[in-house]
Amino acid sequence: MFRIKKTTGLKKLALTTLSLLGTSLFTLDIDISPVLARDPVDTVCKNRLNVNNSSNLKVPYCANKRLGETDAMVKRAVIVVHGTNRNADDYFDRMRNAAIKAGKLEETIIISPQFLLQEDKDEFNFGEDFLHWTNGGWKRGDKSRSSNERTSSFVVANYIMSRLADKNVYPNLKSITLAGHSAGGQYVHRVAFGSKETGIPTRYIVANPSSYLYLDKKRRVKGSLDQFQIPSDREISNCRDYNEYKYGFEDINSYLEAVGEDKAKKQYAQREVVYLLGEEDNNPNSSSLDKKCPAMLQGKHRFERGTTYYNYLQYFYGAGITENHSKVTVPGVGHSSTEMFNSSEGVQTIFADTDTPSSPTPDPTPTPDPTPTPEPNPTQPKKETEDEKPEDDEKQGDDDKKEGDEKQGDDDKKEDDEKQGDDDKKEDDEKQGDDDKQEDDDKQEDDDKQEDED
Repeated sequence: MFRIKKTTGLKKLALTTLSLLGTSLFTLDIDISPVLARDPVDTVCKNRLNVNNSSNLKVPYCANKRLGETDAMVKRAVIVVHGTNRNADDYFDRMRNAAIKAGKLEETIIISPQFLLQEDKDEFNFGEDFLHWTNGGWKRGDKSRSSNERTSSFVVANYIMSRLADKNVYPNLKSITLAGHSAGGQYVHRVAFGSKETGIPTRYIVANPSSYLYLDKKRRVKGSLDQFQIPSDREISNCRDYNEYKYGFEDINSYLEAVGEDKAKKQYAQREVVYLLGEEDNNPNSSSLDKKCPAMLQGKHRFERGTTYYNYLQYFYGAGITENHSKVTVPGVGHSSTEMFNSSEGVQTIFADTDTPSSPTPDPTPTPDPTPTPEPNPTQPKKETEDEKPEDDEKQGDDDKKEGDEKQGDDDKKEDDEKQGDDDKKEDDEKQGDDDKQEDDDKQEDDDKQEDED
């Protein structure tokens, strides 16, 4: 695998130290900079996806085998989605290590797409043929911000899966796994609502995201993990956007609008989804946790939110949802993609066979409110590892919702996201920059400096 690596002087401090024994002088290069999501990435994967053949629009990706090269040895594919720092190379390495641990590397193609920001393109002098998104937009499936044809980030996953499903290229491929941790978990969770069928059994692994997409206006009853009701008038008055996308189905983006709300909800029940939760990802004061009111209605911390959401799915769809959706907890692990993917539970979940078709869709008829379940006794939150302290992109979500991507309206609703662009090209939104009615990315800077998830 080839990578492009670039290190800026701002990230290094040269320390000059005199030896106490004489005149020897040496210099240490020590990285003292915080990892900020608005900082450009250090590494761009060298491989390129052309997600729209007519426009030749590029997305970088890291891989152990080049996508599209005939390979009869490949039996499984793993697509791993990076976190908010867009460090696809690190995520590729972590998943490769998990494949080695599982003894499945030779038969597995691992692909890690990289969703660039404008800052990344500027740093590496990439042109408009490289797609880029806002810091929160790529996680939500919003359209790219490029002046060329604009593309939902979810189209990238669809494109990769469609290429993998080509039996002329991968005649022995048996399964596809789409996995993401933290911000990548948000992406995987939401793309599962609108992804396209390929004919290859596919598993979606949602690991430790900061928020979930709810299917109606109900949220957990405060103090419980398995009772749900519409929030009180007072709660709603203090959190009027609690049910807007990415937290709910109001004001969904153009990608899910094209799928249709009813179809998306039915399709999600048909997907094989695993919620991979670190038992010690339970710090309510984590700097990388989404603390906006729509997220706080989902729970106090990531582990509680994941547990509650799994219970909510059973409430919304009925008990039959557990035939396709499951929850796996990883003891002793907090907010660390390395530890999650390489745990015995993670390895088993990622590399287990996925060769049976999905069960029939359960009817989304809510079951009666169950008896309240006491909240688990809090344990000492595990300290987040250094590479798991990135910026809180969760906190810029609502600003992203104001983007033209979400509110382009009638034209976008008619578009197929795979063929989008003609109407968007007519808009002045991209050319007006950050002053228009769409989001002002610069105004997100303060939020960006509170990193959201690796």
